Amino acid sequence: MLDLVRYARLKKKQIATRLEEPGTTICACCQHMPATATVGDTALCPTCLPAFALDAHGIDHVASLIWLPQLEQGVLSRLVLTLHVTCARQSVTVRTAATGEAGIAALNFELLMMRENALVDRIGTAKISEYRKACRKLDSDPVQRAHFISGIRVLHHGNSFSDAPQFYSDYLRTLTGSVTS
Repeated sequence: MLDLVRYARLKKKQIATRLEEPGTTICACCQHMPATATVGDTALCPTCLPAFALDAHGIDHVASLIWLPQLEQGVLSRLVLTLHVTCARQSVTVRTAATGEAGIAALNFELLMMRENALVDRIGTAKISEYRKACRKLDSDPVQRAHFISGIRVLHHGNSFSDAPQFYSDYLRTLTGSVTS
């Protein structure tokens, strides 16, 4: 299981590097999708990437932290990818969908977003850019840490990092089979 608290306490900057040959390695987090980038030595798919790229520019636009101890990060990433793909099939996003299957996906995404409040109550923030600072303030007692490790997750919003603004939407279009030139 990914220990996001320990990971956030690392002094080393956690930024992504694109893979030279994407698609040849499976994501280390969800163990499902082809990896397209690495953070350190960890190969990641676009949906799992924000959970590891804590220091990426614009990270709060791409993802947020939620409290969801019922799912591991990789399982959450698979679920969120399914919600994004469901919306992409109808040419909408989880933020704009209102009807049909996409509307149901958007509703489920909104329920996940509500889990931000539960995390804010625990550590004072749901912003990934503030996460390192919040983790340093957590008690180092192993019992308390185990409690926080078990529930902090990263929720991908379906947005791309600013250095590649169309990357995630192009990725979703590829998965839905509606590739554009």
